This record gives sequence, C-alpha cells and structure tokens, in this order.
Amino acid sequence: MKRATRGMTLAVLAAVLTACGGEPAGRANGDSLEGHESETQLTLSAEQVRVAMPSGGSLPEGWIGGGWASKPQVDEGAKAAEECGRDTQTSCAGFTSHGHRSVETKENAESTGKGASVYFDVHSFDTAENAGVAFKGLVANKRKQAAGGSGSAPAPLAISAGADETDAFSEEVSGEYSVEVMMRVGGVVVYLHGYDQRKPDDLQGLAKLQIDRIKKTAEGKNPDA
Repeated sequence: MKRATRGMTLAVLAAVLTACGGEPAGRANGDSLEGHESETQLTLSAEQVRVAMPSGGSLPEGWIGGGWASKPQVDEGAKAAEECGRDTQTSCAGFTSHGHRSVETKENAESTGKGASVYFDVHSFDTAENAGVAFKGLVANKRKQAAGGSGSAPAPLAISAGADETDAFSEEVSGEYSVEVMMRVGGVVVYLHGYDQRKPDDLQGLAKLQIDRIKKTAEGKNPDA
C-alpha cells in the first residue's frame, strides 16, 4: 500500500514539474519554431557582415543571384543607419553596418524572365541588447504594414534557423506569396523579404543559411568552407 502511495506521489510531482518547466502552451516568439534560445553575444564588424552574406556558391539548390543587389554589399554611416531606421522604426542605437543582397528562384527566372526575388538585409549592432530593441521594432513595423495591406490576412510561417529570436509570416496575393522572415542572433538582426513566392516554406533554407554563416563568421571561420 505504501509503495502504491509513493508511486502516485512521484507521478503527481512529475506532472507538476512538467507544467512548470515543460514546453510553453504557445510560442512566445511570434511564429517561430524556436523560442528565446540561450542568448548569443556575438557581434560583427562591417567586413564580417560582408563575409557573412550568402555567396553565390552557398545558395541552396534552385536559387541564384539576381535583382538589384545580386552580390553582397555593405554600407556604414548615416545612410545605412537610415535604412535601419526605416525598417525598424527605431533610432537604431548602437548600429554599426548594413549588409544587403538579393537572390531569386532559377525556375521562374528561366521560364518567365521574372524571378521570384528574396532580399536579405543584415543590420549589425554593438550589443545584443541594442539589436533586441531593433528586432522588436522591425517585427512591430512589418506586422503593422501587413495588417494594413490589400492582400489576405498574414498567415503564420514556422521558421527554425537557430536564431535567438524569430518571427515570420506570409501573405497570399493572386496565388503567390509575399514572405517576411525576421531573426536576431546576438547583435545581428536579419530581415528576409520575398515576393512572388510559390511556396513560402522555401525560405527556411535561406534563413538557416544566413544564420549559419553569421555564426561561423563570428567564430573566425570561413563560412564557405
């Protein structure tokens, strides 16, 4: 009898511990599959931002360089800070540099002459704290813009790329999708925005590629190796 009572007590205790420390009922981090992971304190210099941007040879199958910024570009100073402020609607305190490039789907480019483009924006900050403020501003701004758009209501998009914070959603417009993916890893904020996408889930590979390259570059490794 004592053995049975002890077993019931342990079962109740396990249930209580699971309720306190188990998975949350809902993701507190937008539409991401990953909640706030252990904070990464990495930061990148302007040159490191350039190296961390996806190179042509690193793109997943089906993607090629294209559009107005087919090669990685990095800006510093007041002009770059304006870009950050426009995206995040914050003062971008601690901002250091802005990297950007564009890619497109090879299939669309060859069949219609019009690529389904994805634009990369990487905003680097001096601390994870300053990047966190900018990330929250970016999410709020892009969701506000989506809510006021003429397309369908934004749909949740699950992205898991190993970032500290992630928020993502898509909107259907005439059978194609506009996709927004916002991530932060340490002191770096990443924004991917895609147009005319046939499958919004296709941005998973690009998101993971970008986060992986940022981490490798911060560790002093060659992200193309």
